[in-house]
Amino acid sequence: MFCDGVRENLRRKKTETFLLCKNISAHMEAKAKSIAPWQDRVGHARQSINHNTQLLGDDIEMTVSHGVEYGRYLEKGTRPHDIKCTSVKNKEYIIHHPGTKAYPAIVPAVEYGKKQLDMAIKKLWEE
Repeated sequence: MFCDGVRENLRRKKTETFLLCKNISAHMEAKAKSIAPWQDRVGHARQSINHNTQLLGDDIEMTVSHGVEYGRYLEKGTRPHDIKCTSVKNKEYIIHHPGTKAYPAIVPAVEYGKKQLDMAIKKLWEE
C-alpha cells in the first residue's frame, strides 16, 4: 500500500539522519583535536576529546566533550583568584593567581559541525 512505502521511506531517512549525525560528530571530535590551541605536555587533554551520538526516542543527541577534569578550564580559562595554602609549619599564606587564558577547541569544532550538519540534513531530506 501507499502508506507502507511512505513509512519505509521515513524509517530509512531517520536511519540515514542518525548515521549522518554520528559521522559529523566524529568529524567534530577530529576537528577539535586538530585545532586545540594549547601546548601538549603529556597529550591527555587532546587524546581524551571524545564524541557520542545517541538516539533518544525521535531525537538525536550529539556530544563532543573533554575527557579530562580540567577541560572546562582549557575551554573557558579562569578568572584571577586567590589560593589559600598552608605550609609544613602550619603557616597560612595566600597566593594570587592571575587566571589562565582560554584555549577553546570544542566550541569552534561544534560551530563548524553545526554548519556541516545543517547543509547535510537539508540535502538528505530534499532527496
